Amino acid sequence: MRRHGIICFAILVASCSASCSNKADVETAKRSLYNTDFSVVYSAALSAVRDLYPTMDDAPGSGQIKTAWHQVPLAANQDDMAQSRAVSATGLPMQGTVNAAAQNPAMTNSMGQPTRLVQKRYYVRFDVSVLGGRPWRVKVVGHASEWDPGAAMPTEMRGAQRPPWLDGRTDTLTLAIYNRIKAHAVPMKQPLVEDKTETPLPKTDPTTFNKLPADAGKRLAHVKDMASRRDYASLRLDLAEDVVFSLGAEGNAEVALAMWQADPEVVEAMAKLVSPQCAVDPANGKRVLCPGVPPKPGEWQLVLEQRGEAWLVTSFVRAE
Repeated sequence: MRRHGIICFAILVASCSASCSNKADVETAKRSLYNTDFSVVYSAALSAVRDLYPTMDDAPGSGQIKTAWHQVPLAANQDDMAQSRAVSATGLPMQGTVNAAAQNPAMTNSMGQPTRLVQKRYYVRFDVSVLGGRPWRVKVVGHASEWDPGAAMPTEMRGAQRPPWLDGRTDTLTLAIYNRIKAHAVPMKQPLVEDKTETPLPKTDPTTFNKLPADAGKRLAHVKDMASRRDYASLRLDLAEDVVFSLGAEGNAEVALAMWQADPEVVEAMAKLVSPQCAVDPANGKRVLCPGVPPKPGEWQLVLEQRGEAWLVTSFVRAE
């Protein structure tokens, strides 16, 4: 019994030491700058992000890396969830896959897990920025969203809804970047004061579209904001049920959202396209075209139409 107690104590000490060491490394990473070329820092950040969250967009010119939404696997507790890797590079669930599990409890119960837990889905994405000049700072900002049965798309969790596991995942990515370039790390001269306030959500002034009907301008402002922040659930409200997402394909809002989420560049293109260049279609006063001139082959065009009393996006496709 005495020997067993000694062994248990040794394991406990080792576990506590590893945990404390990891926390110390994370704090060191948060307070580090990198005294080397930008390309070295950016490449290290890109490599670390790719290993953990392989679906992403990168813009070396601005030092930005943005991941797509990756599914967070359910775990026995929040700590497990914080340390586990993303298991899906496809982002948000395809409509058929989600509904199959939601409508057939036997599929989830057969795995020995409560139906409620299996149905609820969580997602995470990150914005990584290489800022300043030499020595460079790497900033990692995490975002979380949740999907409930019956919802068209997940919704971002902000404020009081922010999940406790998000900080753990953010720290894990921060440390992964640090470990790749810690040979160039130097401490900050002044401790970084962590800003706990959330970045204000983008807000487009509807009067930006003053050449359009007022309601059309309001709708376009909402489309631009929701596309910019990748709020697919809210963007869904701006779409007609038969919105066309590909020339020759049958229009379908649910399929359109799934296709656009799988390729984040599409929604980014939508946000950029909605601008004061949008104009009323000369041939139909109940249609708005973005841009207001015929697009060149390969360029995007968004069509907004008045359906009853509401203005809705009815098409977003590349010109041929």
